[in-house]
Amino acid sequence: MGYIEGTDRGQVRMGCLEEQVARDHVVRLIDRFVDILDLGGLGFAKAVPRAVGRPAYDPACLLKLYLFGYVSGTRSSRALERLSRESLPAMWLTRGLSPDFKTIADFRKDNLKAVEGAFFEYNSFLESAGMFGKSVAAIDGTKIKASNSKKRNFSRKKLVARIEYSKKRALDYLAALDEADGSGGDAAEEGLARALASIDKYEGYLATLDASGCGEVSETDPDARAMSNGNNGVDVAYNVQASVDAASHLVAAFDVSQNPTDHGQLAGMAALTQEALHKEGMTVLADKGYYNAEQLAACEEAGVEAVVARQAAPGGKGRERPFRLERFAYDPAADAYTCPAGAILATGNAKSTKQRVFSNPKACAGCPDKGRCLPGKARYRKVVRGPNADVLDRADKRFSDNAVLYRLRQQVVEHVFGTVKRTMAGGFFLLRTMGKVRCEAALLFTGYNIKRSLGVAGFDGLMARLELYAATLPSTGRTRALLPNFYSRCPAPRWPLSCLP
Repeated sequence: MGYIEGTDRGQVRMGCLEEQVARDHVVRLIDRFVDILDLGGLGFAKAVPRAVGRPAYDPACLLKLYLFGYVSGTRSSRALERLSRESLPAMWLTRGLSPDFKTIADFRKDNLKAVEGAFFEYNSFLESAGMFGKSVAAIDGTKIKASNSKKRNFSRKKLVARIEYSKKRALDYLAALDEADGSGGDAAEEGLARALASIDKYEGYLATLDASGCGEVSETDPDARAMSNGNNGVDVAYNVQASVDAASHLVAAFDVSQNPTDHGQLAGMAALTQEALHKEGMTVLADKGYYNAEQLAACEEAGVEAVVARQAAPGGKGRERPFRLERFAYDPAADAYTCPAGAILATGNAKSTKQRVFSNPKACAGCPDKGRCLPGKARYRKVVRGPNADVLDRADKRFSDNAVLYRLRQQVVEHVFGTVKRTMAGGFFLLRTMGKVRCEAALLFTGYNIKRSLGVAGFDGLMARLELYAATLPSTGRTRALLPNFYSRCPAPRWPLSCLP
């Protein structure tokens, strides 16, 4: 018995692209979504074809190719060019067109803000389809590598060291030239020129640091910064922030930051989330990296209930857990702290004092746990209460009251970054500088939301909602609308969106 045999490669076959692309393929959703966009209103270049001259590629065609590429993990312009020639779904999407890589790259470069707008347009469709729960969102950040190696990132210390090394090399080459006495010193002359050029370059970078007040300079991507990568290492990267709706696990808003930590970004991301979802009074979940009194106070003023894990109090490493600062309970009515042993710590500072010190030397002197509570030579325990302590107390109480809800944070937001980095090959940026990196982040999160919404609603349900969305637009078919009542007739999602208590 032989093997299953294929068709002769020289055999002529009849068929069309429509028959060769599955009925529920993602390209059909991308095609219909882009067709209902107002590309001119979003700011896409060449949205209106020229009356004379050589015809240009339709920006809709190139946007469709980019969205499909980012959904499937194909991101570079050369890879997208190959995709348009070799992938049947891509051929179907572009109607057989295969733009060259330069045309594809220029489209992204020339439409940075417009591509970012496409992310919000897709979210507008999802919002009108009732896909966002709008009750709870999880906020977190991840480091995505920049197009800049660590060797081309310089701190002040590294620049000073490079300058000193280059000066030493220059002196060595000068000594070699003196020994050569005008004969056979070509190599030394070239080396001296390189050393002097290096000195000029690194001194220029130092001047740039002095002028900007920044602590580092990146040679390839000037906006990138050195950041801890979470694996006891450092990468030159961007800190990409995302706010994820807890009901549907869709990305509601994003931001790109040069700040290597999440410490000052809670209020800004919460505001972006409220604006994106047109909802006030939301609950946001965030890890202890966002624990900051000023940020928590700003969230309270904006009506956001921020459930943020508490950071360990400073100076707690030398003490046993039962005697750390978080174990000291503050009583606002008595304006005093109660220590774990039950003693009352009072203060003589006025409430207007910025840093108020609470203590009870007498109680500490006779306490049997003094050795465990007071390591070192301290005679009694001091508790310092800062000006924003009330804000932190309220935040700690919110965290304690919502411990069950907070456990959802990781499963809501972490898998988004995992999908973007692993499934969609989004662990690094191809473009350089902040504006271009934001465009790439928008493409990554738009691609993620397309994948996720298909998983939640299914192809038929999502296409039905998209057709109703298009039908509710004015006759031009080009104005954004938010009409959730029109979606009650659509097929239900595969599982309920209201999964939170």
